[in-house]
Amino acid sequence: MNGRVAHFCPACGAPLELQERFGKVRPVCTACGRVVFFDPKVAVVAFLKMDDRVLLVKRGVDPGKGRWAFPAGFVDAGESPEEATRREVLEETGLSISRPRLLDVFSRDAHDGGTADIIIAYMADPVSGELHPDDDVEAAAWFDKDHLPEMVFTTTETLVRRWLAGVI
Repeated sequence: MNGRVAHFCPACGAPLELQERFGKVRPVCTACGRVVFFDPKVAVVAFLKMDDRVLLVKRGVDPGKGRWAFPAGFVDAGESPEEATRREVLEETGLSISRPRLLDVFSRDAHDGGTADIIIAYMADPVSGELHPDDDVEAAAWFDKDHLPEMVFTTTETLVRRWLAGVI
């Protein structure tokens, strides 16, 4: 259940108990029998490059507080991943971006501290705005290949390795 907990039935409010259902242990209502299925958390990450540099943000919150990652965040209900990418980049950096282009889709790495189950990586180009940190980041800056900071999250590290190898 990935640390997710439910105590009461969302349909009738009765207590839940853990039972094996559909091949896994899941919360099941003691009154109406409803099985609670936890939806995966979906996040987006934005890979922006300009003049042989990449844009990274210094995280102001845990997980990874004080280390650098690409602008990222969770997809809100009713929001497309592309819309979430545009929103997160604007919120964290002050930059508006072009239409995000899909780079890859990643699964949770249980060892890196991230809380998303599915991470959708996009590439985009900045089109307007003035770079400044905001929302949950302490700093935002462009980095060249020879001056990369301490990074966090497998997704960031993987995308940077691909960039260094000339793949993206």
